[in-house]
Amino acid sequence: MTEPPQDRAHRIAAFHAGLDGPPWRVAGWGSEALQRVRFEALTRAAGYAGGTVLDWGCGPGDLYFHLRDMNLPFQYTGIDLDPRMVERAAARGVPNVSRLPLGAPPPGRHDYVFASGIFQFADPDDPLYYLDTLEQAYDISWRAVAANFLSAQRPDAARAEDELYADPSVLGRFAAALTNRWRIDHAYHPQGADFTIALIH
Repeated sequence: MTEPPQDRAHRIAAFHAGLDGPPWRVAGWGSEALQRVRFEALTRAAGYAGGTVLDWGCGPGDLYFHLRDMNLPFQYTGIDLDPRMVERAAARGVPNVSRLPLGAPPPGRHDYVFASGIFQFADPDDPLYYLDTLEQAYDISWRAVAANFLSAQRPDAARAEDELYADPSVLGRFAAALTNRWRIDHAYHPQGADFTIALIH
């Protein structure tokens, strides 16, 4: 049975509502170390050098603290579809966070757009939704957009039925159609189960 499109938003919210503990666990990562290597891959792939940042799918705001610890000047905007995540981030002192419903256009333009973990779930009604989101993120970035994905090369035993496993080669062809400056990093995850793509202006 085909699910209505909005079910992806419901699944995301339900997934995070079922998690408890430190912020990295609430965000859905397996460990604080794995969250950190993903953040490092995002900033490295984008050539991040400080500036205005949109954190698309900010969750509890851990990327804000990671960027702050890099000691580069930046202005942060965080958006998330889950109001509980927005409340949690704001309660931790993360500035300028707000709710953005699924499908709504994000505000303004930014030097960098980062998307960490927002492409977790597959969508049977819109199986290539992540390409539309990446193109939208590229259009509102001045310098680069970077996003991470669960890899199609992930072992079957480490997969979940409703998750999205993206093919790096498909993303590479998509990136090349948008810009001649892009990179894919498939080397940082210890099991090779994750990759990051950056589209660079």
